[in-house]
Amino acid sequence: MRRRAWLIYQEVLEAARRQGLAQGEEQEVARALLDLPREAFLAFAQAVGLQAKYLRYDLLPMAFLPKPLRQALAVGLPLREAHRLARALKRGKVSLEDLAHRPLEAWVGLGRNGEDLDPRAPVWLFPPETRKEALPQGVARALVGLYTERGELVVDPMAGYGTVVEAARALGRRAWGGDIDPKGPLVERADIRTLPERFQGEAALLVLHPPTFASWLASEGHREPPEERYAAYIEYLMELLRLSLEAVRPGGKLALVVRPRREVTRGERRAGRDFFLSPFERALAEVDPRLRPFRYHLAVSRDGREDWHLFVGEVEG
Repeated sequence: MRRRAWLIYQEVLEAARRQGLAQGEEQEVARALLDLPREAFLAFAQAVGLQAKYLRYDLLPMAFLPKPLRQALAVGLPLREAHRLARALKRGKVSLEDLAHRPLEAWVGLGRNGEDLDPRAPVWLFPPETRKEALPQGVARALVGLYTERGELVVDPMAGYGTVVEAARALGRRAWGGDIDPKGPLVERADIRTLPERFQGEAALLVLHPPTFASWLASEGHREPPEERYAAYIEYLMELLRLSLEAVRPGGKLALVVRPRREVTRGERRAGRDFFLSPFERALAEVDPRLRPFRYHLAVSRDGREDWHLFVGEVEG
């Protein structure tokens, strides 16, 4: 199970005390470590099994965060959210009073006005996302806000970092996220194949964000001819859609988040498979007659380097 940053941070402080590098309260120990000569700092980072950059710029600065953020980290607030909120506090977008009067699960929505998207826009522009293949927070909030109401259930069976779960809870929805390799504290370790056992026609929105074709190909190690691999990937997506469909209530929405290829191989062109978006449309339309194509969204990062295509289907009542 993935360890919380707070626990790793406490282990680092204790290791520094044991090695005689620093003594005293958290801030004193953190400051002493940050003041170490470069080679000594690299040696300590290696000794505790951490990347030096992560230790210097993410973990040790926890000692200097406001007390409410440090307390929240101890009970599960993601580290990146704590640092984001600290920046929002400095810029005046959030106050300590805002934090004091909200439950922890609602903190992820604070100070995000600049990241919110207009769901009516033909293209959703979001701030660049540093986490590989992670769904941007603004996109998650737009999906949840557009297709659900307060109190309704949002399900993400391939949740990764838990972005959809965070967004849903911040907007007053109930939410569940699972993944075979959870990367966030709000995500339960669970295989999507168990989804029909967990939810039967309950979700107002299910967000399905599978690996991209390139990531899937790397993990599966398929040896089919190039022109057949993409067809196998679409079959993989359709199986995920079948598993997900049973969890969505009548009238609910299922959002498939994908990234199409940029080119088509010669073999595929000869076979007449000169497509980019159409396989995803067909997957949504053909997986089950109860799931009808409903809407399409395009999300692009503001620097133009990342894009996600969102196909939304509606389950017939």
